[in-house]
Amino acid sequence: QPLRYPRIGQLMGTNTEVVSPLTPEELERAIVRPAERSGLKVESALVPQIAADVAEQPGALPLVQYALTELYDRREDGRLTLDGYREIGGVGGALAASAEHLYATRHPAGREAVRQLFLGLVTLGKGTADTRLRVTLSELSAIEVDASAMDAAIDAYGRHRLLTFDRDPASREPTVEIAHEALLSAWARLRDWIDDGREDVRMRRSLSEAAREWERSGQDPS
Repeated sequence: QPLRYPRIGQLMGTNTEVVSPLTPEELERAIVRPAERSGLKVESALVPQIAADVAEQPGALPLVQYALTELYDRREDGRLTLDGYREIGGVGGALAASAEHLYATRHPAGREAVRQLFLGLVTLGKGTADTRLRVTLSELSAIEVDASAMDAAIDAYGRHRLLTFDRDPASREPTVEIAHEALLSAWARLRDWIDDGREDVRMRRSLSEAAREWERSGQDPS
């Protein structure tokens, strides 16, 4: 919309920086240089493996950051190694292991809240891959599960950087979404939930959209 106004359009055009995906060389610098500043050495075989794992992933840097954070805990004599990276299961494995640990340490009501939470954050593909979905917190709070368990699940997965938070640009309502698209394929439990509940997820999404349309129409009694 700002581009409709000539002077604003000019300002945006001259003050916009396009951030393209990193080249392999840039990704290597993003991994190695911060490690060296922290007094760590990076095994030479590690970088090309990470680069290959994130080559087709959107938002590669957050994925790399997550894996390196987990890998740091497995450093060996001040070295980040390929063996340690394989132990955490690579980029996807690090995400999945953290998500599964948070699920496994919850009580039954908390586990059901986690299941309902993540099913509410998925858009089912039609002949394409499933993708993450940004929803308002109010929509999640309407799900019929223990409210305190849902709040605790959102907080826990947010603190572990598996969920991200923002605001809807139109309503300014708080929103939440899965932080990394890769989690949808890497976390086996989530894949099973999605596969087992596809019709339920589609029905929930259809009802949510219908409810929003009804709200926009002023809750027309008809």
